[in-house]
Amino acid sequence: MRITRGSWKAVSKNVRKLQFTFTFQVTFVLVISFVLGNAFLYETASKRLYQNQERLFRDRVLYLSNVILAWEKDIHDTMTFVAANPSVRTLDPNVLDDVLTPLFAQSPSRRWKVWRADGKLLLSSTPISNIRLNEKRNLKNQNFQRALNGSFNYGVNSVLAGARLEGCLETSMPILPDQSINQTRTKPIGVLSFCLPFSKIGDDSGLIRSDEISNRDTTKRDSAIQTNEQSDGLIEINRGQYTGKIFFLISPSGHMVFPTVRNNRFDHVSLLSPNRIRKSGWYPFVQASINPGKIDQFQNIKVDGHSYYMYSHRISSQWIAVSVMDEDSILESLRRNLLGLMLVQVISLLLTSVAIYFVCRQLTKPLKAVVQTVSDLSDLTIPGEQPRALSDSSIIEVRQVSQAINRLSFAMDSFGRYLPKEVVRAVLASNQSARLGGTTKDLVVLFTDIKDFTAYSESVEASTLLSHLNDYLTALTSAILKTSGTIDKYIGDSIMAFWGAPAPLECPATLACRAALAIREETNRINSQWEQAGMKLRFETRVGINLGPVIVGNVGSEERFNYTVIGDSVNLASRLESTNKQYGTDILVSRSIVTAVSEESGEHCFLFQLLDRVKVKGKQMSSDIYVLVGSGDQFSGEQIRDLESANEIMARALDFGDEEGLRLFSCLPQELQQRPTLARLRQVLQQRLQTSR
Repeated sequence: MRITRGSWKAVSKNVRKLQFTFTFQVTFVLVISFVLGNAFLYETASKRLYQNQERLFRDRVLYLSNVILAWEKDIHDTMTFVAANPSVRTLDPNVLDDVLTPLFAQSPSRRWKVWRADGKLLLSSTPISNIRLNEKRNLKNQNFQRALNGSFNYGVNSVLAGARLEGCLETSMPILPDQSINQTRTKPIGVLSFCLPFSKIGDDSGLIRSDEISNRDTTKRDSAIQTNEQSDGLIEINRGQYTGKIFFLISPSGHMVFPTVRNNRFDHVSLLSPNRIRKSGWYPFVQASINPGKIDQFQNIKVDGHSYYMYSHRISSQWIAVSVMDEDSILESLRRNLLGLMLVQVISLLLTSVAIYFVCRQLTKPLKAVVQTVSDLSDLTIPGEQPRALSDSSIIEVRQVSQAINRLSFAMDSFGRYLPKEVVRAVLASNQSARLGGTTKDLVVLFTDIKDFTAYSESVEASTLLSHLNDYLTALTSAILKTSGTIDKYIGDSIMAFWGAPAPLECPATLACRAALAIREETNRINSQWEQAGMKLRFETRVGINLGPVIVGNVGSEERFNYTVIGDSVNLASRLESTNKQYGTDILVSRSIVTAVSEESGEHCFLFQLLDRVKVKGKQMSSDIYVLVGSGDQFSGEQIRDLESANEIMARALDFGDEEGLRLFSCLPQELQQRPTLARLRQVLQQRLQTSR
C-alpha cells in the first residue's frame, strides 16, 4: 500500500496525541478541582462584596447630600441677609458698590449682579462688555421672573467662559422695599443674583477638593476609573466611558450636572440639557435615578450589555444625587485576587505538565522525526540534513531507518530535478499512478531562445559555455517559477513553459507577461555581470507568448512518458518567438494574450504595441502580433496615450492599407506627430508603403 501525505499526517497526529495523553490524564483531576473551588470562592466573596458596596454607596451619597444641603442653606442665609440690608434696598449704585464689594471678595467664584425690577443692571462683580444685551436677556430669564414674584430660587444657566459657554448654577433672591420708607409697595424692587460656574462649585462649597478626586487614564474601558478600594477620594470622575465610580446631580429642570477633571485638577463641569441627555449614553442612568419607586434603593441596571449598580437620593426639591459604579469595577479587586490565585495554580499545573511532557518526548521524539521526514519526502520536500532525533538516536532500529531515509532523500532529490514538482505533487495527490492521456484546456504557452547562440557556441570553449548557459537558464527558470509557471522542457538554449496546468490559475496571461518582463530584466542583469567581469559574452533573449486551446497531459509510451502540452496554440507561441528575429524585437505576444490581460488585470496593466499582421510559418490565417513594451506603471499618462494612438493608426493601416494609416496619422495635431512613438510609427508606415510599391 502506498503511503500518502495525508496518511503520514494522520500518523504524526497520533504520535502527538500519544505524547499529550498521559499529561492530560494526570492534570485533568487537578484542573477540575481548581475550577470548582475557584467558582465557589468567587460566588461567596462576590455576595459579600455587593453587600458592602451597597452600604458604601448609601454612605457616600448621604454624606455628599448633607454637604450640599448645608451649602444651600448657607447660600440662602447669606443672600437673605444681604437682600435685607437697608443700604442694598436703596438700589443706589454708589452705595451698593461700597457695601457689596467686600462681600463679593469673600466669594470670588460667584459672579454677582444686582438688578432693578425693570431689568436695569445696577452692579456686577465682573466686567460686562455689553450691558444692554445682558439686560434684555435677563428680562426673559425665568429665575429673574420668579424672583420678581417674591421667591428665592435655584436654576441652571450658561455663562461665557473664554471662547465657549459653560454651565453655571444661578441663584436669585428678591430685594423687597424698606417698609419703613415705602409702605405702599410690597413687590420686589430688585433682584440679587449670582451665577456660579459648575467648574467652581467644588472650590465654593468645599464639596470637592483636588486631593479628593481620583482619575485614571481612560484609554481602556476596564481601567478608566479607580475603584473605591484603590482611592480615598470622595468622587472619582470618568471622562468618556461610563465605568468606575461616578457621581452626578439632576436638577428640577432635568439638567444633569457632573464634574470632569484632568490630572487630578478641575477641567470643567459638564452640563447636559434634557434634550441632549435623551441622545446620550447617560439617558438610561438618569431615567433609573429619577424613578420614584427606586429612590434610596440599591438597584442594578443594564446599559449596552454592561451591568451597573446605582444608588439615588433626593437631596431637596432642587437636586437628586446619584452614585453609579459598573459591576466590573466593583468586582475588580476580587477578580484580581482570584487571578493571582489562578496564576499560582496554572504555574503549578504547567510545571507538572512540562515534566510529564518531556518524559513522554524522549519516547515519541524519534518516531515523530521518522513520520515528519517521510511526510516531507512524499511532498518532494527534501530535508537538508537528517533530524538529530534520528541521527543521534541510541536505538539501533532508529539508526537503520535513518540510513534508509537518507538514501531515499538522495534518490527523491535527483528525481525531482528531472520533472516539474507541480506535476509530481498532482500525481501524488490523485492517489493513482501516472497514465498516458490528456485533456483540452486553454493555457498560456511561452517559448524563449537566445539570439545567435550558435555563433557563441563556436567561439567559446564548451565547458565554459555550458557553465554560462546554466547560470542563464537558472535565472530564467527562477523568473518563471516565481510567477507560478510550469517548466515543460529545456530545448538546448531554449525554454518551453506554460501557465494554467496542472493547477488552474486565475490570471495566467498576466503571470506570463510578468515572467517575460522578468526574463528581460534577468538577461540584462546577467549581461551586465559578464561585462563587468570582462567577458565578451552577451545573450539576447527572444520570447514568444500565446494563449489558446492545447492538449495537456502525459505523452509518450507505456514505459516512459512526458507531461507536456501539444497543439496549434503551442506552435504559434514557438513561431512568435522566432518572428522576433525578423522585426528585431525581444517579446512578441498574440492578440489573445492582449485580450486576456485586459480582462484579467485591466487595460493598462501592461502596454502592448501593435506591430504587424503576419502569417507565421505553418499557419494559414494571419495573426496580429504585439510587442510587450513593459508594465503600465512604468509609463506616464502621456506615453500611454501616444501608444494607444499608435495602435489605432496601425490597426487602420492593417485593415485598410498603409496610405489610410498615414492619412489618419496626418489628422493628429502637429505636436503629437513629433512624439517619439508616433514619429517612429510614421517612418515604419512610409517604409512599408515604399516597399509595397
